[in-house]
Amino acid sequence: MSEKIEKNPVLRTFLTCRDSLARYILKMSVKQEDVDDILQEAFLRVYNENKKKEIRSPKDYLFIVSRNLIYKGLRHQSKEIATDIEDDLLGHDNKQTDVELHNQQKFKAFNDALTTLPEKTRRAILLRKYYGLSHKEISQKLGVSVSSVEKYISKGIKQCGDILIKQGYGSEKEDGESDRNTVSTLRRTKGEH
Repeated sequence: MSEKIEKNPVLRTFLTCRDSLARYILKMSVKQEDVDDILQEAFLRVYNENKKKEIRSPKDYLFIVSRNLIYKGLRHQSKEIATDIEDDLLGHDNKQTDVELHNQQKFKAFNDALTTLPEKTRRAILLRKYYGLSHKEISQKLGVSVSSVEKYISKGIKQCGDILIKQGYGSEKEDGESDRNTVSTLRRTKGEH
């Protein structure tokens, strides 16, 4: 066995500097349980490289290969961490963005539907849903009775809801959100109250 050690400068160097190489690896914030794996990998790489072409300074090469293995491991870990963080952040943002985009599209469709309604019906809905006026206040603004305002709003919301359903925005039973609440939902999404 000692003949093999004498004939192989990499093995001889590795055995003599193993302890200082292990301390060097530990100083680079490597876990104790990973040190032997790095030592083994460094030795094998230097040993195999020496078979191809003789290494003039095996000790220096062992330290360089060990350092590079540590850096490679750290880069891999940081990429995994960055990917996990990115996935978490983007996943959350994508969900938010999807909801916001859906609400914006639904609001646009609702506004388009509003433009198809008669003037008084459209104004009654806007005054109620967007400005939050009471039926009595709307009746005074429009110069009609409270019961007329209720009919305008009820009929107009139903017509808008039918248009939204035809455009694929579903009914209140399908998507859990009433078409009557489209305006207030968008305001909540934008942070307005």
